[in-house]
Amino acid sequence: MDLHLRTKLMLSCICLVLTISLVPAPVEAAKAETKQDLFSTSFEKNDPQPNWTSKSEYSEDQDRPMTNGIKPLSGHGQTMTTSVTRGPSSLYNAASKAGWSGNQVLTYSGQADADKKTSDAYNKLFQVNLPVTKHTQLSYMIAPQPTKKDVNAQAATYVSIDLAFSDGTYLHQLDIKDQDGVRMTPSDQGKSGTLLMNQWNQKTIDLGKAAKGKTIVRILIAYQAPKAGITFQGAIDDVRIGSQQTAVAVGPPVDQVTILRGTASSDAFPRGNTAPAVGVPNGFVYWSPAINSSAKEQLYPYNQNNDPENLPEIQSFSLSRSANDQSGSRQTFQVMPSSFVGTPSASRIGRGKAFKRTDESAHPYRYSVTFTDGMRAQLAATSHASIMRYTFPGMQGNLIFDNLDQHGSLTLHPESQYLEGYSDIKDSATGNMNRMFFYAELDRPIIYSGKLSGEKRDQSTAFYKFDTSKDKSVTMKIGTSLISLDQAKKNLNQEIGKHSSLNSVANKAKQLWNKRLSKVSVNGANQDQLTTLYSNLYRMYLSPNDGSENVGSIKKPNYRYADLSVPAKSENTTTNTGAPIKKGRIYVNSDFAYSAQTVWPAYTLLEPKLTGTFINGFLKVYKNGGTLRADAGPAFADAVLKGAKGVDTELLYQAMLYQASSVQGGQSQTLNGYIPSSQKDSVGKTLAQAESDAALGNLAAYLANKHPNRSSYADDRDYYLSRAQNYLHLFNRSQMNFAAKSANESEETNATAKSSKKTSEDWFHTFQVPQDGQGLANLFGGKIGLSKMLDQFFTTAPSDQAIKSSPADRLSKSGRLGMFTLDRPFSPSTAYMYLFAGTPWETQRITRFVLRHFYTGSAIGGGYLGTDNGAMLSGYYLFGAAGFYPLQKGTANYVIGAPYFKQMTLHLDNGNELVINAPKVSNKNQYIQSAALNGRPIRAGSVSAADLQAGGTLSFAMGAQPSSWGTAANTLPHSLTPQSTNGSSFYPQPLDDLSQKAVVRASEGTVNLEQLTDNNSETNATFDQERPSARFQFKTESPRIKRYTLTSSGARNTSDPKSWTLWASDDGIHWGQIDRRTNQTFAWRSMTRAYTIKNPNAYAYYKITVDQKSSNHPLALSEFQLLGYSGITKGFTSLKRELEHQYELKNVTEAEWDHLIRILDQAQSAYKDGNLSASISSMQAAVQQINSLLYQTNASEKGSGLLLADAHAIVNLLSD
Repeated sequence: MDLHLRTKLMLSCICLVLTISLVPAPVEAAKAETKQDLFSTSFEKNDPQPNWTSKSEYSEDQDRPMTNGIKPLSGHGQTMTTSVTRGPSSLYNAASKAGWSGNQVLTYSGQADADKKTSDAYNKLFQVNLPVTKHTQLSYMIAPQPTKKDVNAQAATYVSIDLAFSDGTYLHQLDIKDQDGVRMTPSDQGKSGTLLMNQWNQKTIDLGKAAKGKTIVRILIAYQAPKAGITFQGAIDDVRIGSQQTAVAVGPPVDQVTILRGTASSDAFPRGNTAPAVGVPNGFVYWSPAINSSAKEQLYPYNQNNDPENLPEIQSFSLSRSANDQSGSRQTFQVMPSSFVGTPSASRIGRGKAFKRTDESAHPYRYSVTFTDGMRAQLAATSHASIMRYTFPGMQGNLIFDNLDQHGSLTLHPESQYLEGYSDIKDSATGNMNRMFFYAELDRPIIYSGKLSGEKRDQSTAFYKFDTSKDKSVTMKIGTSLISLDQAKKNLNQEIGKHSSLNSVANKAKQLWNKRLSKVSVNGANQDQLTTLYSNLYRMYLSPNDGSENVGSIKKPNYRYADLSVPAKSENTTTNTGAPIKKGRIYVNSDFAYSAQTVWPAYTLLEPKLTGTFINGFLKVYKNGGTLRADAGPAFADAVLKGAKGVDTELLYQAMLYQASSVQGGQSQTLNGYIPSSQKDSVGKTLAQAESDAALGNLAAYLANKHPNRSSYADDRDYYLSRAQNYLHLFNRSQMNFAAKSANESEETNATAKSSKKTSEDWFHTFQVPQDGQGLANLFGGKIGLSKMLDQFFTTAPSDQAIKSSPADRLSKSGRLGMFTLDRPFSPSTAYMYLFAGTPWETQRITRFVLRHFYTGSAIGGGYLGTDNGAMLSGYYLFGAAGFYPLQKGTANYVIGAPYFKQMTLHLDNGNELVINAPKVSNKNQYIQSAALNGRPIRAGSVSAADLQAGGTLSFAMGAQPSSWGTAANTLPHSLTPQSTNGSSFYPQPLDDLSQKAVVRASEGTVNLEQLTDNNSETNATFDQERPSARFQFKTESPRIKRYTLTSSGARNTSDPKSWTLWASDDGIHWGQIDRRTNQTFAWRSMTRAYTIKNPNAYAYYKITVDQKSSNHPLALSEFQLLGYSGITKGFTSLKRELEHQYELKNVTEAEWDHLIRILDQAQSAYKDGNLSASISSMQAAVQQINSLLYQTNASEKGSGLLLADAHAIVNLLSD
């Protein structure tokens, strides 16, 4: 017996002796439902037991067993083993050696004949006589398990409960499907992927649809081996046949929600990792029942901390500022009722109370539970406050107050019926000890109170005792604050006050939730789908959180907030925070690396005005001297460009620019072009920065159109969109993947590493380039190469060793989509990368598969396959179902996937409705044949946010086979790289800092300019001259410089350049002005600013002369870069080499080869001479010549295509 159970038994015995006279009559609530059961068993002692053990069903004429090629795992027998045993010992997210309920299960196991292609077995279990009506439903729990021989096989999922009817037919012969849309045959169940290995799964089947009027005479278990020689085992529990429990509920959307989704989860196998939060949308705090009050994360492990009878136990009702466990640190305050006669124990194990799931009601606006001892707890909450009611069965009742750890304080005032205190948590980012204050009032006199000790939480653990001999209920109201104790009391009085009841608080919260959730409605969804949809929307709106508090009045609100993002102003006290108090309404908490993918676009789509309020709340913190996370920028820029209302766009732009252009802001790749391997996750950070740069560049373009006279917007647009291709620096052609590089490592040196791609981690970043899908395709050889690489990713399973050691690979294996998991930051977008390859049917197929298979188990604490970080998985369901998706962040468009429901309606903020119609969509008809918006055909694979906000009907014609819709080149999503270069062997290329290839010297004096080009923003070149200049000479090739950057000095008492001229020369003697800037400013230290050269040409010499500086201090510059393409000469060489190859293959005649070579020589010679116009003209002639080859019968389409792509690439390099 483990320590937990032994302790529980000992404490239970003590409690029993002391309270035997107070034990109430058994609770009958759970039996109300069981009266509707025709048959029900959990295989416990008093439940129906199987009539047969390991006994095969016989055919209708009883002349042969319905077993073929299946035998026991060990010993002798003619069919699989089916017998009642203790539950499995090592399931994920489940109690050990227990069933789903109780401790007994039906175990099935066996092995398939190695010499038979098809093996199956139908074992009979129970003899019954059960009539089937319109409302009859079958349900059961199943846990397929691995065997020693087949550790990672999915063979145990090829199983189903079967039924024999009195007319000689069987359930597997009928066209009946479960709640996941899977037929009830063992083969279909196994192939479906809806049964996850080594954990409990639930299956529910509405029998009345096809079996009404029949009579069930036997209950069977059926198995069909997926291949010869396979072994299998598993467990069945809670078999029930009775009236429907999952019929589509009638009621508002909020009542379709279960807040317990995602709690049957762990790090070993995450199914959400969520907390069951009760409160209001985007509230200041949330309250949750806690099964494990000692856990910093996963405080409600659905059924892992069960009692000896395998019933879950609640240890407290806990305050939490974090709606999702993984969102970070949180302050806590815990309350737990107790009927103990004397002084209750501080032990959490001892105070835990068991309950049955049928006695639990878990809604966003209200949580209630009746424990097995008759005690009842109810909870509702506002944004900053909560109300709880506890009903005690005996003569006395206690409320135990506690904290997660000793970092808190509690002061009791029993004579005045209130208590107060605080809870602390250390902020790893600022080092602050963030303090949350609480103030609580009780409605009943306290007859005894005291502190509780012995658990190392003496200063934060105490209790109140009440006389419940007549009035059984005690109500507690509690307010919270990050500002002060007085503000906590004020928040309580403003939001709940003296006259509010638990019902009134819950009803108000219910209205708020319904307002949000009613933005989406669907027709034709089953109950499981409705629960999934609305529970996902609920999870989305748990964050961001309101971080402000009303220090004024209800009529005249005055909002303040404690700024926890900066160092504290003073020490915390018992009554006030030490954090600076600032004016304004703010929002906080959003895991942007994840939420930016789906959640923020969902906010923008459904409620653009509210989204603007959210964004301004985050920007308020930044404006008041706080910080804005770097990964928030792309989410906010995307929101603005997709229609968020009222955003302070200029402030957002400055915040993003600060992050991207200065060391203080966090940028670290502006100068290198990539983040070096010396930093953790350098590949991921480089790719994420490239995406962020694309969003910033697009926001700059948006502002440039609004403010055409501000040239800085256009310069920033060009610079950051070019930086969006910095992903190219880390592509390793030998690995065909992105790989880390040191700060001075060449691609050739790094290419010695090999990649086996045996784990999901190996593939993590392979497709993370949504801003430039065509550029990514070119790295893989073109669109066909991209499609093949995606195919490999979605079909190659992780290695056995990876599955054993890595939770991510376990998820991949269970998801049955190769290496794919849904819970990585870019994962939701991966399937949409097929759109760049011109194979949209793969996107359509995979998105439907994900929606069907990655959101199962909602009714039993599952609901997700993976961790719902930042509610990203929740947001993905909305877009996956709607049929469009925000693939490219920071654009005004959505790409089209495929609709999931026959009809979904979005009730938009502006009063319009967007109806998404797909009347023929199904698991079979999953491919788009055509699409239209308000009757206008949609041929492109994308749709604008403005068109969607205008409302109307988005119609899809669906079919069972892929079509040509969305495959034409002009229908693919936009890329930074032109499609004309598809398959180019050397394009696209990033802009390189060519200044490092030049000889640099100061025109006057003896200034050392090495630090001006060392790609280190912490060094400076200081100039003493009045008008200093620096000259750059290129000896081997005259480069075409597109733009240049200046990085201001980080040193004090220095000046920045204010006005300057950029010159160019062919000989170093005769100079011409190519750019002139005046009155420039650098907003931050070590800030990089970029400037685009209009109509750039190629020169051998460049020179910058500073005409004016910002102050009287010496001029200093940290860096100066000349940005251009370094691979143009290599491009010519590559194109000629390919032409030679095509000649050798006889795809090009000698005359054609000779003609093309001469044209290319002319173009290259003109480029070397700096005559770009002549070089471009020659290359355009080459393009025309190659185009003519495409129409010749003897020309290879692939060969001509490569030549054409490379020719277009050189034209782009010369003229871009």
